[in-house]
Amino acid sequence: MNASMPLDLPRLDLRGFVSPVQPLHRLSEELGVEVWAKRDDLGSVGLAGNKVRKLEVELARARELGATHLVTEGSRHSNATRAAAAAAAALGMRCTLVLCHDEPKEPVGNLLLDALFGADLRLVGDISWVELAQRTSDVVAELEADGEHVYRLPIGSATGRGATSFARAYRELDEQMAAEGASFSTIVHASSAGSTHAGLVLGRAIKGADTRILGVVVAENVYDDVPGRYLQLAREAAALVAPTIEIGADALEITEQYLGEGYGKPADGVYEAIDLMARLEGIVVDPVYTGKAAAALIDQARRQTLRGPVVFWHTGGYHAMFDPAYTSVVWGNVPRLRQLEL
Repeated sequence: MNASMPLDLPRLDLRGFVSPVQPLHRLSEELGVEVWAKRDDLGSVGLAGNKVRKLEVELARARELGATHLVTEGSRHSNATRAAAAAAAALGMRCTLVLCHDEPKEPVGNLLLDALFGADLRLVGDISWVELAQRTSDVVAELEADGEHVYRLPIGSATGRGATSFARAYRELDEQMAAEGASFSTIVHASSAGSTHAGLVLGRAIKGADTRILGVVVAENVYDDVPGRYLQLAREAAALVAPTIEIGADALEITEQYLGEGYGKPADGVYEAIDLMARLEGIVVDPVYTGKAAAALIDQARRQTLRGPVVFWHTGGYHAMFDPAYTSVVWGNVPRLRQLEL
């Protein structure tokens, strides 16, 4: 790494500590490949997750601009909106969330947390991501007309600025693994709006490493051109913190093979992944996000297409497990749970 590169932008400390990296010994034995976990599911504000890293740099910028009202959008299951609501509460900012997908029957999961953190919730029904962005633009215009100083974040906090936080996170992981006397050849993570993947790819480029970084896509039709948007995010991030680095399209590796029926819908291997991670390691992955990434890791390890050691980057999001829409489905699809009588 070129030490002169200004890798770090101004940021707030919303997490309070560095998320640990840990070996997953029992899962490694099960799969025949060495697996570690980077535990971004652990943290302080907002019950953690990868979005908090992005908010640290985004909200530092919002403060510089004097913004007092945070607006962002996502599914009602969104981890990004939950994290944004929590961060806004911690900083004394107002927050409005524009939320799509199925209307909730009960205020549970991330939706409950959004409300607890004091966000104004605008539920707009089952519309497309493109329509959601337009509805959010309308909300921003409405608030600004009322005199609010708004800082808007796009879906998933996916910006070049946000992606820089994961270039920094790559360096963090590299230093942690070195301190453990370990190395890593592959990173597997859940991906939707793309700035996590873009940032990790940039971090790898800055390091000059050859790590395989596999982004497991969990949401369909977020963009018209998903690889193109991911590449744009990586290049925007590079322009901010490492302008001599060039990111080519061949630097990205993303797969929709584990998307299944779509965002928040079933996919092969997810329930087994939830079962194995919980039973072997005491780690919770959810059916919307991280369960699909874990399913990809397990499947590729068994097919011997995964070069170890592997880091499973746990991006958070276990809250969906407590939404009745998912709780009963998980219970009914994990064989050892089905056998229990309640």
